[in-house]
Amino acid sequence: MAHDAANRTTLVLGLGNVLLGDEGFGVHVVRRLQSCELPDYVRVVDGGVGGFNLLGYLEGVKRLIIVDVMMHTSPPGQLLLFTPGTRLDEPGKRLMSRHQIGVLDLLKTWKLIGDEPEVYLLSTVPESLEWNIELSPTLQAAYVEAVEVVKKLCVNPMERNYQTCIR
Repeated sequence: MAHDAANRTTLVLGLGNVLLGDEGFGVHVVRRLQSCELPDYVRVVDGGVGGFNLLGYLEGVKRLIIVDVMMHTSPPGQLLLFTPGTRLDEPGKRLMSRHQIGVLDLLKTWKLIGDEPEVYLLSTVPESLEWNIELSPTLQAAYVEAVEVVKKLCVNPMERNYQTCIR
């Protein structure tokens, strides 16, 4: 598939709550990206904790790059880049209210609407989720690296089902 501005739109979506320290990682990354020079077909959005309200931003998107913290087995600050593939389940998750909508719930809804773009998730594990508007020192270092990874992804996407630890 050719990747040029005429046949794609890329959305970089940063998610998280900036009032809870490292939970705001994705938002910090996209705020920095908003001041970077990116190709014309790239949009950068601070999605905060928008849940299903973010569906409107997804219209017409061919490639979605989500930056967020997630709980996985990597150490805090280590970046993990992966594509969710077709399995969008979170084993054991029970929604208690509509405020618990996560990234995978958003993607499942988007798929039900009929869109299936390329999706990349760039994540790290939070070190601190305390009330704080700053990232922990560990995630400060990851933040700088994440900005560069996203810039490269916007220009040169990787193969589908790619999974790697960045460092």
